[in-house]
Amino acid sequence: MTICIGTKIKELRKRDKLTQEQLAEKLNVTPQTISRWETETAYPDITAIPIIANIFDVSIDTLMGYDKTKTTKNVEEIIRGAGGYFWNDIEKCEKILVDALVSYPDNELLLRELLSLYECHIRTYQRNEYVEKAISIAHKIIAEATDVFCVCSAKADLASLYLMQNHYKEAKELIDTLPYMYPYMLNDKMRVSSYSLKGNDRLKEAKDWKIIEYQELFLACIMEGEGYFETGNYQNALKSFTEGKDVIERFMLSDKICPEAYLFNGVQTNHMCCYLQMAGCYLKLNDIVKCKQSIEKAYEIVSLANGEDFTKQPELFLEQYNKTYKEYGLEKYKAL
Repeated sequence: MTICIGTKIKELRKRDKLTQEQLAEKLNVTPQTISRWETETAYPDITAIPIIANIFDVSIDTLMGYDKTKTTKNVEEIIRGAGGYFWNDIEKCEKILVDALVSYPDNELLLRELLSLYECHIRTYQRNEYVEKAISIAHKIIAEATDVFCVCSAKADLASLYLMQNHYKEAKELIDTLPYMYPYMLNDKMRVSSYSLKGNDRLKEAKDWKIIEYQELFLACIMEGEGYFETGNYQNALKSFTEGKDVIERFMLSDKICPEAYLFNGVQTNHMCCYLQMAGCYLKLNDIVKCKQSIEKAYEIVSLANGEDFTKQPELFLEQYNKTYKEYGLEKYKAL
């Protein structure tokens, strides 16, 4: 990243119709010093930068010549490149992001992606060697970031880390500081385009919005079901899990269970989990016949949806199956 502070000082000085001598007097330096800055053979002392910014009534970022739009575009490109290694090579993904932070120090998007990388691997693969790094980055983002969504996301990840360490009280206190349903108060591009534009401009955003809302509805049903299950209200838990299953099946692209039937990859895992969660409720309600039917349906989904890959490496697809099976007490019905 090139720092163009000298060029910017010259541009701002001319904008304000100041000579090098006049600017030098304001800063208590020599005109030759101003000249060296403007030709970028030397740079102002770091302590002088806020003073210079104040003289020209601009932000420090503007004075440093940062092009925020270009920076964001470059950072997003780096994140997309790192994303190819997010799940299968954490070390390589981490290196790409850490190296980028050398060029873009304290960039909120990069820090956020790095935190997400750590949190996901800690939660999914128990990579606990990253816990301290993740917590440190989360605190930094929460304390310093200016983007509210970045802060909220960091708080959510930090709460998740607290819960993994059985610090429920700390997690709840942190979660309680989050805004309530904030995105729905935001005039974002997706919603405003859908409401205000026409034709293909409206259609493009509305289609993406529908998928996001479908995901949100599904998750709300499942979280409600988990809450009911945890409090012993198995009848209502069954209703919520069934609603979650119905959301998926309502938006399936065909009646055949296969990867192409789902709106995007990975939904078959959620589909399978719904049936296991329903089975757990049926077991609690002593309906063994429906419990058995739901378990069989779950196994059918996870096997058929993954086709030949399942028969070659069933352990890859059965990991979540086995986890959910045990979480909902189904080993009491029949051990795996």
